Amino acid sequence: MPSALRTFLIADIRGYTRYTEEYGDEAAAELAAEFAELVTDGVLAHDGQLVELRGDEALAVFTSARQAIRAAVDLQARFGDETGANSEVPLKVGMGIDSGEAVEVADGFRGASLNVAARLCGRAHGGDVLVSASTVRLAGRLGGLQYSDRGRVRLKGIPDAVHIYQVYSELDAPRASNWVLMFFGKPRERLGWKLGAAVVALAALTAAGVVYLTSGDETDASTASPPGNTFPVTTEAEVLAADAGLDAIVPAALWKDCRLQTVANPTAMQTAVCLPASGMPDRWEISAYAEGDALVNAYDGELRKRPETEKNSGKCNAFSWGGERAWLHGPDKPGGRVFCYFDGNDAVAVWTHQRLGQPTHRDILVVAREGGSDHAGLTRWWRPWHHLIGKAQ
Repeated sequence: MPSALRTFLIADIRGYTRYTEEYGDEAAAELAAEFAELVTDGVLAHDGQLVELRGDEALAVFTSARQAIRAAVDLQARFGDETGANSEVPLKVGMGIDSGEAVEVADGFRGASLNVAARLCGRAHGGDVLVSASTVRLAGRLGGLQYSDRGRVRLKGIPDAVHIYQVYSELDAPRASNWVLMFFGKPRERLGWKLGAAVVALAALTAAGVVYLTSGDETDASTASPPGNTFPVTTEAEVLAADAGLDAIVPAALWKDCRLQTVANPTAMQTAVCLPASGMPDRWEISAYAEGDALVNAYDGELRKRPETEKNSGKCNAFSWGGERAWLHGPDKPGGRVFCYFDGNDAVAVWTHQRLGQPTHRDILVVAREGGSDHAGLTRWWRPWHHLIGKAQ
């Protein structure tokens, strides 16, 4: 049977066993299902073939090394945005990629590159994409991505050392290497003892600052922010006053773009329209309701305007846009519902953030709209903010 040059990508969820022990089999099954959904969509979006899914592990094959690398980096971004079982537990996935000749057989593929990809996956930490030098040579330079040389390593079962790289999106590339180059870039020069002491002192102060800022911080994981954004930290001890307005449940970074309507939407207590000067989305509006039944009726009314969208169907993510589902703050911690659709050239997301007896939350309905059918961008905006919009700031 003839062989052909192919690139293999192997991905594996990190900490899956511990997650199962902590949250139970049902939550773990949901985590694996979400992983499978994201991998399937991401691989197909980059012209790859999903060869095998085994719970917390996936194997994909590509005819293009470039597409394999892009698929891996894009998937890591999605894993960072998505959360296991629609919860606040992020999908931490390690990936390995290698290229070489392989033969397609009845139950998959055979080739040494499969073994190398598996070993690289095993070395990768959650969030890492490790790529062999042979794959990097095939792919060449890729716009928006950076390679970090990890040197030559010995892999179990592989006779020769393998030169590997870690690949990042330029948005996520680590900055620590700049310090290494700054202080240690010239190996023949020694640091003066005063400069060396200053560096050590600076590192100690930085570490102490991190400890101070992070110790005792038990805010829920929904306050975690992606690179490039600063989100306010809220405390569950704060209780919303009965007469609190929308400005008390919308982060200040977003509220600055909002204006209250003179007349609220039907059955709502208040409605505000928000027009960001830049960034996502083009337009969004928020309405607060006095009680949960009124919110549910308003949401169902919006959903009835889109008869093609059925409850508990389809998907709302960067790869697929058109569906409706519940979203959770964490395992067994309901948050609200969301549905999405295309309206002409606009991507639209509609969601609720329900109070559900929580004194720091308010029953709200939000409709966000982004032009250019940029549902991927709208998804990235929605992921962190929908946990914060609707709770005490």
